[in-house]
Amino acid sequence: MKRLLAWLFIVAVIVTSAACSTPTQKDAGTAKKALYVGTDSANDRIVMKHLKELGYEVTLLSDKELTPEQAQNYGFVFVSSFAGSHRVADKLLGSTAPVIYANGKILGQVGLASKDDSDYGEYTGRAIAIKDSKHELAAGLPGSVDIYKDEAKISYVVPQGGVIVASAPDNDKRAVICAFEKGDANMSGQPLPARRMFFNLTGGEEINRTDNGWKLFDAAVAWSVGKK
Repeated sequence: MKRLLAWLFIVAVIVTSAACSTPTQKDAGTAKKALYVGTDSANDRIVMKHLKELGYEVTLLSDKELTPEQAQNYGFVFVSSFAGSHRVADKLLGSTAPVIYANGKILGQVGLASKDDSDYGEYTGRAIAIKDSKHELAAGLPGSVDIYKDEAKISYVVPQGGVIVASAPDNDKRAVICAFEKGDANMSGQPLPARRMFFNLTGGEEINRTDNGWKLFDAAVAWSVGKK
């Protein structure tokens, strides 16, 4: 009897240890799943194809279909610049999944930027200015980086808090890449439940991006999911 009890105790310890050291089914199942909030346009399909090449299973949802609960089933969420800021609004405010916003105006909806129209805009050019070359989001690229092959519109946002990794060349307050860590507070004092960022991926210019432009995008995805 003593041997039997000892054997059962050992089995229980092994099972408990395995449960603690092995990711849950939900964690393992969501890690390589991306929720793409956008459209079925040729431009959004370019980005979704790129995410699939990075090894992600991509699910497309329109801004109308998005609900606060859906994001919990994915490793991260990408919100296209084609997604309407008024429709996405603060639906992802409480999401524990990391979120990359390509529509800068949504930052105003979640308290990471003001709602003043002067804090959003576009400039025409090919280059962005890396402000923090040591940050993971800089992808090892220093100084001026051409993200476009030909001149086109590059959107920016003036964030409140976080870190600006890249900006417009003539104004370092106008972020084209900015990041917020989990736990950072938004303008209302609410702590972020996961990483958030704005990444410039202007709709219609996906085909115009350079290799370095995509390298920065890859770094954005890796950074977003890299720290829980």
